[in-house]
Amino acid sequence: MHEAATDAVDPRDGHAPGAGGRQVSVCVHNVDGVNPYGAEIASLLDRDGLRTTLVDAANSEHPPASGVRWRRLLPESFGTTSHGRQLLSLMRGLGATAWSSLVRRDVVLVAFTRFPLEDLVLAGLGALGRPVVVVVHNPVPREAESRLARLARRALLRRARAAVVHAERLRERVDPLARDRVHVCPHPPYVQTVPAGTPELTLDPGRQWLAFVGALRWDKGVEFVPRVLERIPEEQRRNLGLVVCGRGQLPEGEWERLRGLGVAVLDMTSTAPVPQSAFLDVLRNRPLVLAPYVAATQSGTVILAVSMGCRVLAFDEGGIPDVLTDEGLVPTGDVEAMARAVVENRGGDAREPVESWARTASAAWADVVKAVGRTAHHA
Repeated sequence: MHEAATDAVDPRDGHAPGAGGRQVSVCVHNVDGVNPYGAEIASLLDRDGLRTTLVDAANSEHPPASGVRWRRLLPESFGTTSHGRQLLSLMRGLGATAWSSLVRRDVVLVAFTRFPLEDLVLAGLGALGRPVVVVVHNPVPREAESRLARLARRALLRRARAAVVHAERLRERVDPLARDRVHVCPHPPYVQTVPAGTPELTLDPGRQWLAFVGALRWDKGVEFVPRVLERIPEEQRRNLGLVVCGRGQLPEGEWERLRGLGVAVLDMTSTAPVPQSAFLDVLRNRPLVLAPYVAATQSGTVILAVSMGCRVLAFDEGGIPDVLTDEGLVPTGDVEAMARAVVENRGGDAREPVESWARTASAAWADVVKAVGRTAHHA
């Protein structure tokens, strides 16, 4: 259905009729997806019987479920193309989403955005009375976010029919403008969009491998990694390997500091967006994933790791305790406890079997979309 999609009403069961027999359908807008999140959400909604369109992003390398109408309008090289080409591609993506909203009468589910212009256009759809649902991934300000970006995001939250967070404990972190319209839906495991495969990257089997996977930002706690390793006894550090894979750079001197500890270090960082295939290649080696996040929601990286069978060590921050077993949790900021867990080769798994987790998430997300769609039809 990806390329040969039509606008005919899909007869599948599970669609929620609104006024006059109109059925609820959804367009997932995903223009900054550096992981399979948007495609997984679209697949989840398709699985529950909703007619689903995915306006997809630059770095999504794996398709959604075959029943999803996949409008992949942006080039794979989006993150490294000129600003002019980025803007042109962005306008195509926004145009497709606006068309789905205004002509097809879809509920718009905003998975990721890249520019303030997007938030303002999507807020405009809400101002016109069209139903918009916003996923709030990071209910804390980012240090590099401009004033314009914050204002645009607030405008979108103000006009959205609903906002979604991934854990109950994150509800109070959402902007007060949207707090009365917040729903809690589980972050889905990655089932549809993470194919099985043999890693092209081969790590030394004689070492215990750790991995830091994801953006090298303050809220991801990248500065805690050297501090954790320093607290591991020297004789055990010699048998450790560390993969750092993500966008960004370690502070000056940190690579030398890590190598000075006797740890074998593999640098897979880049100033450009890191391909999703690189993350998957690292995780297929089943390293122990370090996630010392200090401002986490329900990190997609943690969920990607446990979906692929990796064990994870994380601070008990944000919504992570909802998805990770206690063996993988240490108090936020306690580098001594994380170091002890590494020495013991201890880590957490998914709290719930992946397949039943996916079913629970599917029902929760579909309920929100159907409720918002019915409200729009009766308005």
